[in-house]
Amino acid sequence: ASAGSAETSTRHAMSSNSDVSDLVRRVAGPLAVVGAGALAAVGGILAWNALENAAVQKRLRKCANKMIKVDGVEFNVKEQGQGEYTVVLDAGLGMSSACWTWVQEKVSKNTRVISFDRPGLGCSPPKPGPWLRRVDGIVDDMHRVLSAIGAKEKLVLVGHSCSGMDCRLFCHRFPDQVVGMVLVDTAHEGQIKQAQGSSIYNTYPSAEATQEKLRRLSYLWKTGLMRMMFVASSPWFRDASFRLPFLNLIKRALDAVGRAAADQVRSQIKMIGPHLPKSIYQRYVDETFNHHAMAAMVSEHGSQRESMEFMSGLDLMKPAVLGSRPLIVVSRDPFRGAGGRLYPNAKGDPGREAMHEAFQRDQAVLSLKSERRVIGGAGHGSLLFVEQDAEHTAKAILDVVRMLKNSPK
Repeated sequence: ASAGSAETSTRHAMSSNSDVSDLVRRVAGPLAVVGAGALAAVGGILAWNALENAAVQKRLRKCANKMIKVDGVEFNVKEQGQGEYTVVLDAGLGMSSACWTWVQEKVSKNTRVISFDRPGLGCSPPKPGPWLRRVDGIVDDMHRVLSAIGAKEKLVLVGHSCSGMDCRLFCHRFPDQVVGMVLVDTAHEGQIKQAQGSSIYNTYPSAEATQEKLRRLSYLWKTGLMRMMFVASSPWFRDASFRLPFLNLIKRALDAVGRAAADQVRSQIKMIGPHLPKSIYQRYVDETFNHHAMAAMVSEHGSQRESMEFMSGLDLMKPAVLGSRPLIVVSRDPFRGAGGRLYPNAKGDPGREAMHEAFQRDQAVLSLKSERRVIGGAGHGSLLFVEQDAEHTAKAILDVVRMLKNSPK
């Protein structure tokens, strides 16, 4: 009996093992297929991302106006027009020379105009080294670029947004080269002491927060997740995700890893793109949505705190600090706020705009020959991107050039 029981137990054990083996065989096949499919999908995404990134960089190199190398670093420089005076257009935080397209086209009909792309922005490749982009380092690059192309005197500096600090510091360091200035709705180092809401132009992250953003951004680009998030932010994908559960799951997964970053870029392109000349629309898309440009934007934004503290230490906001150099301050309409004509129903926040107005008035007394112009209906970005408002910006620049021409030699 004992032997029979043992034999029965053995048969049961063998049967159970056989059942487990059958189950493993049945499951292993589908799992292998799923695993192979997942690996193929990951490989496909990485390959697609690499090809798209390479294509974007190739198009940007093709769009470059004139590449010059200064101390081993390449800069894209756009030079137009001729004249006794040289207008230098310095783009704001995270922006490229493309933002000056309307202005440069109009001003170059009367004088020489130069714009350029800082490293990583527009058509300029990134610059190796630390991520910090403090104002003095930007001015050093600006001076080297201008010297390399022979623009060393009779300069009229034009800054927009945060680049107003670049222009004022450049004049402080190289006073013999600068004869006039136009400040287009520019930043004020006093902003570092004021709370003005959550706009990218007036909140300043710590160095640690900036480094973490850069690490995360690098990961999202290397894995192809950023490009997938950009696709998932498109209207067609959003509509399809309501009908197809699988796409909705993908969208939710991408939301969890930070799809908002891609949303912001797409919104910027949607807002500004239609106002640009058609000839540069694709370039604008390429230079806005790529790893180098987004990293440069994060770096420049993360450097604003140190830039403003540096500028505050120099005390360059004193009345008449620019002497008798002609200065025109072009400001947005406070009733329309930062959005202006880029947003159909834009309205300025009274408290924030009152503070911005005070900062603009401070800058309007930096010269003994100064003037301030508030452009009705215009916003912070529309003063460059919307042709109607860019006309006023160009006119201010040409008026400074005209004052210089008419002044006693």
